[in-house]
Amino acid sequence: MLALVAPANNEEAAIAMFLRAVPASPGERLDVARESIVGAVDLPALLRGEATCELTWRRWLAGLRCHELSVRDWLPAHARLVVVAPHPNDEILACGGLIATHVAQGGRVLIVAVTDGEASHEGTPFNREDLAYVRRNERRQGLRLLGLSQPRVLALGLEDGHVQQLGTLLLERLMTLLQPNDVVVSTWENDGHPDHDATGHMTRRACATLGCAYLAAPVWMWHWATPGDDHVPWLRLRGLPLSAADGSQKQAALAAHRSQLSPRNLDLGAVLGHAIVERAAWRTEYFFV
Repeated sequence: MLALVAPANNEEAAIAMFLRAVPASPGERLDVARESIVGAVDLPALLRGEATCELTWRRWLAGLRCHELSVRDWLPAHARLVVVAPHPNDEILACGGLIATHVAQGGRVLIVAVTDGEASHEGTPFNREDLAYVRRNERRQGLRLLGLSQPRVLALGLEDGHVQQLGTLLLERLMTLLQPNDVVVSTWENDGHPDHDATGHMTRRACATLGCAYLAAPVWMWHWATPGDDHVPWLRLRGLPLSAADGSQKQAALAAHRSQLSPRNLDLGAVLGHAIVERAAWRTEYFFV
């Protein structure tokens, strides 16, 4: 239960007080998440209810046999990988394995942090400013576990839950920081979460204008969609197989986001419930091209 409010002007105290309220070990964190309710207080309609079974997806995807992405062709070692993430941990859910792969081949990585994810615990005593401190720290820890000893994170500071309303500002910022030779990953623009949708839409527009290579990662789509769903462009889906090492790094990085993997209070479950945690363990990452 998150029952403590830390001093807003002390980042170290905020982190320490928050972490005392959640389980300590990675295994314990993931176990708690598996028993929790998916989603935030004001969960979008598409994300309410039970997720499509993870085993159902794996069986169907095995039969789909979508084309594989070649890292050598799509993301050479000299290229800069830019991940535009709506919230902390979205960079891991979307492409944690791809980040680890690129770091291992000596590539550069920039994380564009659209929001600090400060709205994930609405309805609990933990205030937004302190939660933003905690989530920024979790992001840094997670990125280090992907192999980034000194993570490069550019924080845009947009308000969590209001990226759609701030889309024009997001587009302007992306147009100034992206470069034509970048390989850019963001959330799919029809993912089902408003912040994910807006981030993906504006990132795609910026990439189309600048000529960047762009991959759109489904994160919450797996929750609301069903195999063969007519709303999903399956012919554009590509798979990136992950090595055992990259998969393990992704799991460790996700476990660093303790605030999202533990129940928020006695009535509210974890933001990341069992279904999305299980999908993050897949040995293939999927993208729309």
